[in-house]
Amino acid sequence: MNYISRGIEIDTEKCVKNVGGNRFDLVIIASTRAREISQNNRNSDKIEHLHTPVTALLEVQNGELGYEGIRKVRHKDKPQQW
Repeated sequence: MNYISRGIEIDTEKCVKNVGGNRFDLVIIASTRAREISQNNRNSDKIEHLHTPVTALLEVQNGELGYEGIRKVRHKDKPQQW
């Protein structure tokens, strides 16, 4: 049987390669980016991205978002030294 895809295909191996070879980092980067996209949609009148996790993974796959994203996440969550 031939099945027709109902959505966009995401190459997870390419995504993992673009974030430095670590699947955990991919999850962290994509989830953080998906939250950013979702937050931007809340503040906007029009909804540009209905499926924010897919949009985030596509950005990673296309090389728009990479390992630099994990540095941003780690620095944001790092507790301040008093």
